[in-house]
Amino acid sequence: MLHRPTPRSLVSRLAELVERVSGNVVPEGFYPFLSEVLQERRLARGLSDPETYLQALATGRLEEEWRYLLAAITVKESFFFRTPQHFAALREVVIPQLVKARASSRRLKLWSAGCARGEEPATLAIVLAEHPLLAGWSWHILATDVDEEALAAARRGLYSERAIALVPESLRQRYFARKGEVWAFSPRLAQHITYRYLNLVAEPFPALGGPFDVIMLRNVLIYFRLPSQQRVLGQLAQQLAMDGFLFLGPAETVWQVSDQFFAVDLGDCFAYQRRATVPTPPPPRRSVAPAPRPHPSPPPKWSPKVAPPTPAPPPNPDPAPDPLRQAVGLLSEGNLTKAQELLHQVLAANPADPQAHALEGYLHEVAGRGREAIAAFRASLYLDPQLFQARLLLAHALRRAGEARRAMSEYRQVLGTLATGQGKELDRLSALPLPTQEQASRQAKAALQGLEQG
Repeated sequence: MLHRPTPRSLVSRLAELVERVSGNVVPEGFYPFLSEVLQERRLARGLSDPETYLQALATGRLEEEWRYLLAAITVKESFFFRTPQHFAALREVVIPQLVKARASSRRLKLWSAGCARGEEPATLAIVLAEHPLLAGWSWHILATDVDEEALAAARRGLYSERAIALVPESLRQRYFARKGEVWAFSPRLAQHITYRYLNLVAEPFPALGGPFDVIMLRNVLIYFRLPSQQRVLGQLAQQLAMDGFLFLGPAETVWQVSDQFFAVDLGDCFAYQRRATVPTPPPPRRSVAPAPRPHPSPPPKWSPKVAPPTPAPPPNPDPAPDPLRQAVGLLSEGNLTKAQELLHQVLAANPADPQAHALEGYLHEVAGRGREAIAAFRASLYLDPQLFQARLLLAHALRRAGEARRAMSEYRQVLGTLATGQGKELDRLSALPLPTQEQASRQAKAALQGLEQG
């Protein structure tokens, strides 16, 4: 449906409301779509104009509307066994450790936070049902999301061919039944999953039945600003067992976000566990009463009226400097600390900036933090897969980390992106010694040849 263009100021106000309610940052590139959603939802509510709709939302007169609005704009794209190395680590490392630690209770509790249409908790159920060490054990999965439409779909348990494409044929036969053009998930396994509405940025959390042995919060924090990330991780720390495991998305990290967790290397991936102690926050500052204002002098009884001078027309303001380019300049000058501080501010203001995440990865590499660099480059590519320079840097980082198979996959994707002519440069990072398309192609080919021969 075609609508009159919505004023940008109104779309920006809606983006602010969405962030306030759900924590999700709406990138400006998403504004045209958000404008369409705004028009469609106000028509669905029978309201005369976008301004009236926004006012009703902001004042709480359309509280139930958030159910439909968030369903229209949140990301629900997922599939079974997404990021398979997480489930391999769960099966081969995490579950054996937890089985030893829970031998007396023979119970496991897991939480899929941000479960969308249910692919992640259903995958967890398959992994647990298949694990030989859990035979005779009791286990349960809590699955939560802010999108009630997605939760309703998860409860139905019907999935497309694309959603189950990575499910091995033997598991597909055991845990799915064909129903026309979709696949129905096993009712027996579905009994182990409880689906529940939860807004992660609404504090405090309700009683969830923790502590949990495993929490999956994957590809959620990347859409939050730093304060929301910190609040959510603080709540999760209270819900995670002391020896439990927190999995984030491959593009996410707690570095400079939370000091309540430490990274655990699980082979092809890593997870987080709680620290035994965390620094005590400083006490809140006492409010200081303002100094009393001096009594103003009485006005003069009479003063002549003088016409104010006509102000000169203001000069054309210079465009606001790009803080990301400023951070690059600081790095080029060798000022790593100030570059990191400024970049931290950039990411806090816009966590969905792919080039900022690419620079974050570059800074991690310079500082020798290889794992953090990998996570940052993945975040950049999650937001914009066509950034061939970021993908080449990711491939190099994976190769240095000894992950040859995954490095080869990234090098091939670099070549594929360049071959289609869709590669995009990190133009705001152009002051750094980044490879051109031709150089990137040569480097990727040489690296692939060396890895294949090695």
